[in-house]
Amino acid sequence: MALFRLKNASFGLIVIIAHLIPTARAGIGYFWHVTDFHYDANLTGAGDCWNGQKKNGGSGSSNQLHQSQHFIQAERFGSYRCDSTWQDSAARWIASPGDDGKNRVHEAVSAVSLLIRRYFPGTVVYPIVGGADVWPRGQTSFSNTAQPYHDLANLWRVWLPPEAEATFKKGGYYVIEQARLQLHLIALNTNYYSEVNYATAENEEMDPGGQFAWFESILLKARRRRGTVYIFGHVPPGIYERHYSRQALHWFQDRFNRKYLSLVQSYSDVIAGQFFGHAHTDSFRVIYDDNGRPISWILLAPAVSPREPGLAEGTGPNNPAIRLVKFNTNNGQVLDYTQYYLNLTEANANGRAEWRRAYNFTQLYKMPDVNPIALHNVAAAMLTHPNVFQNYYTVNHMLRDGLPYCGSLCRQVHFCSATQIDYADYDDCIVTALMASSRSSGISWKRRDAVSTFGLTLICVTLLQFILASLCVR
Repeated sequence: MALFRLKNASFGLIVIIAHLIPTARAGIGYFWHVTDFHYDANLTGAGDCWNGQKKNGGSGSSNQLHQSQHFIQAERFGSYRCDSTWQDSAARWIASPGDDGKNRVHEAVSAVSLLIRRYFPGTVVYPIVGGADVWPRGQTSFSNTAQPYHDLANLWRVWLPPEAEATFKKGGYYVIEQARLQLHLIALNTNYYSEVNYATAENEEMDPGGQFAWFESILLKARRRRGTVYIFGHVPPGIYERHYSRQALHWFQDRFNRKYLSLVQSYSDVIAGQFFGHAHTDSFRVIYDDNGRPISWILLAPAVSPREPGLAEGTGPNNPAIRLVKFNTNNGQVLDYTQYYLNLTEANANGRAEWRRAYNFTQLYKMPDVNPIALHNVAAAMLTHPNVFQNYYTVNHMLRDGLPYCGSLCRQVHFCSATQIDYADYDDCIVTALMASSRSSGISWKRRDAVSTFGLTLICVTLLQFILASLCVR
């Protein structure tokens, strides 16, 4: 697959490469979900990869970045300590290290966009704004939201119809209406809601960029037309499943996470699927109604970049991966997906890149299709059937060598993150598991009436750090 002839990257881009042309089997369509290229404009001509210290979120000056960087010798098809590789003459597209941050970001996104257009001419592509596709990284200013999206719109104009380009320039979001399929493809700019977006974190505004109001209007329109909706975004709601610590790691600010969850619960009847990236992991989320009934789902696609994302200590890298989604063109129902990957160790040893099928969802989990109940059953089986969890855990790391041990509480973290999008509900899920674990371990939990539920939660969460450190990460 020539598209993935990349060289070391530090910038993110999500694209949806869609094949909506009817297949030989009537009513069946396919699209590719490709995420987190992370192309690095600091690639050296010697083939080394740049491993900068990005503690400031990538917003430092070029001199600061230069002082903190060090280099790792990259192998031909990439390294688990580096981002995606770019071979041969592609390096001529790289911006010089002396360019300012805005130009470096623009050149990186431009390079990947041009590569896709070169190898997939005439293909329908739906680009999604990633956390590092604007400058400053992940930031959206209330006073000047339009400028970075104007620049991206100019790059992606070949893929965006005029009506989509208008809202994209406003705030980096848009909708594509597939009239023949009665399918609305909603591309959200979830950078607005990110924990590291200080412009929104320091402001009490509940709807930055007017995106939530616009989002709900599209959902309502789809309902009135008896249509269906796919939601695409970069930064996902919910909890990161590889963060084994007393304090959960999440990306949405809490108020935005609750608002997003509320909208999905309210319009689950028209939402046929939600697709996100950013985490670099292969995972899923199940959303429930107030009665505990599974009503919607989120698929998290693994990254093209093999590098450990740096989201939490010791989370580990992945093999590069891309996903092919199969769906029913009559009602939008996602029927299946097939995950492909590149074994970096083998590719570098053999001098040849061979993309292979990692697994097929319906075959791996023995489910009829991708639906909320099926994913709920998979999540439940992760706690009761060791082979189901081992299959999930292996593909969660995209079949890389040397997987870390994952004990019972580690499995509980994966289960709770898959089934509890709300942060308070996730904490309750973990505390419940800790209490059950303590009882099985013979630890006494004597409660006096004067001890509040809040106090008990603090005790449990404090204990979580110790137990997870000893059982989950060995």
